[in-house]
Amino acid sequence: MGMKSKLSLVVLSYLRFWARLMLKKNPRAIVVGITGSAGKTSTRLAVVKILSTRGVVKHSVHANSESGIPLNILGLLLHSYSALDWLRVVILAPLRYFFYHEHYDFYVVEMGIDSPYPPKNMGYLLSIIKPDIAVVLGASHVHTASFDSMVKDTNPVRRAAKLLELVAKEKMKLAKAVGSNGTVVVNLDNAALLPHINDVRARRLSIGKDKKSSIRIVKTKLSSHGFRATYEYDHVEHELTLPDIFGPEFSSTFAAALAVGVSLGISVQQGIKALKSYRAPAGRMRIFKGIKGTHIIDSSYNASPDTVVSALSTLDSVSPRGSHIVVLGDMRELGTMSKPAHQKLAKKLATRSDTFILYGDMMTRYAFPYLKREKKKVYNPSTMAELISTLQSLLK
Repeated sequence: MGMKSKLSLVVLSYLRFWARLMLKKNPRAIVVGITGSAGKTSTRLAVVKILSTRGVVKHSVHANSESGIPLNILGLLLHSYSALDWLRVVILAPLRYFFYHEHYDFYVVEMGIDSPYPPKNMGYLLSIIKPDIAVVLGASHVHTASFDSMVKDTNPVRRAAKLLELVAKEKMKLAKAVGSNGTVVVNLDNAALLPHINDVRARRLSIGKDKKSSIRIVKTKLSSHGFRATYEYDHVEHELTLPDIFGPEFSSTFAAALAVGVSLGISVQQGIKALKSYRAPAGRMRIFKGIKGTHIIDSSYNASPDTVVSALSTLDSVSPRGSHIVVLGDMRELGTMSKPAHQKLAKKLATRSDTFILYGDMMTRYAFPYLKREKKKVYNPSTMAELISTLQSLLK
């Protein structure tokens, strides 16, 4: 381990120390931890909407990591990530503890993991904060690069399955850390999580389409007029309608938030009322008006196989195929899954009648040749300036 890495661990341990002390200033605050390969931010914001009806809520804005969480607890922000910037927060950490008090009844925190090893794993995050309520949204092939060395199997199918198992195991450590007096919300629609559910000590509230789900997703309808989802809880159906365009995965986002509310005595109907003002976070199916009467749907925040397929599905729900220009960049941090994931996506794209602009090394190597052979309307600009020029020329 190099000197820089050692120094980083010292700084992280230092911030963790002060963050733990800071949390003790609100001993009665209920902590809600949210993890999953996708949907953490959307779920956090939905939970905040519901809990805000019952008290003061603090939440981890742009902070879900080994450094972001303690800084958020301390109310500190990094501006430039330079050595001087780090020195500034190191000096301010004890001062924040001694001279600043922030009262809140709930703390909603995203807990993202990039690796099975500290400090980027769930074990390290749990050494900073231990939630009273855990939400596990799912596990998919995101950030699998750091898990590659743990799988020796070279068969692509078996390797993909084993990598997914490892990611799910790491995510579910959050659920297993919740005590018997707490609550765990888990997504039954994500098969990778199921082998670990019986190890959970806490009260379990499940969500999903499965009839065994505590809050069952009965129906989801997407259209250009907005989003509608029907949920069943305790044999009673409830309907949530929103004016924005959300992908089908948001039915799980809202179900998870409703389950958190239920665990704290907030009825599903009250939760739905609170969600009426919910709007999509940046980069997650946000709609903007473009030039020449076009519309831009921005789903750039998450780029994993599941989220890309979901975005395409949502696109089909709101406008006819063939009227779309789909701009796709690389799906990163997939490690050995990069090649098969991009090739699999290319095969899905080949069934569509849209126009495609593919940008990035992996899209160029693994997706573009296949779509070209399939005689699809596909472009492969090598620079951002070329991409913009290509896109502008295609708009009608």
